[in-house]
Amino acid sequence: MSPYDLALIADEAYHTPPDIGDVNSASRAIIRQTAIGLVIAFRGSDNDACWEADIDAFPMDVDGIGKLHRGIWVAWQAMATQVLAAINGKPVTLVGHSLGGALALMCAIQIVISGDAPDAVWGFEPPRISPDRYFGQLLENVPITLYRTGNDLVPMVPPDWYHPVQLTQIGAPFFPFNNLFDHKMENVRAALAKSYPP
Repeated sequence: MSPYDLALIADEAYHTPPDIGDVNSASRAIIRQTAIGLVIAFRGSDNDACWEADIDAFPMDVDGIGKLHRGIWVAWQAMATQVLAAINGKPVTLVGHSLGGALALMCAIQIVISGDAPDAVWGFEPPRISPDRYFGQLLENVPITLYRTGNDLVPMVPPDWYHPVQLTQIGAPFFPFNNLFDHKMENVRAALAKSYPP
């Protein structure tokens, strides 16, 4: 599957009822069987619970991992048991846009510290999830691709925090400065469609 195809699944997570989690929470995912096997797509921010998780950007010490974004870690923990049960040791690709991309990374961390690893993580414009780099070492053997479209602001926050890998830049910016317009999923799809025509 191409990055464009995976972005479509990340987009689908916004538009279909979640297979895991309550639709009104910040902890939601869909489960899909695809040509590459099991894919779990985490839904991004679209309700008050999500915005609360997003702005709870305080570093939280997590045993064996280090400091992580508190709101996103708490959102992940609320769904972790169900997600890990759905994976049940099977090869899995994790995807998500925005908060969903950050949740995919949290899931990957949990799988790795449990002694396994996902096949890959594809994050479309996730925020940064840690003020230190240790969590990146935990994920160094996981194939991770994180995209930033144009001058999207979201992957640049919180300031002075980190992603586990360098961002892959796609698409032309709508404005010559960091903005939220470039964050729209439709812009991600359009940018990827140019490189990976459907």
